[in-house]
Amino acid sequence: MQGIYNCIPETNYFPREYSVAAILLLLFMVLISLVSVLNLLHFYISTFRNMCAVPNMAVFGSSLTS
Repeated sequence: MQGIYNCIPETNYFPREYSVAAILLLLFMVLISLVSVLNLLHFYISTFRNMCAVPNMAVFGSSLTS
């Protein structure tokens, strides 16, 4: 009974090529997601800046004096 477990084959063998492909795919998906999030953040910040821009005081001053 002691030696019965010595010859059990590995049942969940996963080839190394699949692991490398899975890691590369995961990195690619993270990169695409990061680029999308950064583009959305850039759009949000640029829109927010345009909406909340402080008027130029030189233009303001010249329109008040004339």
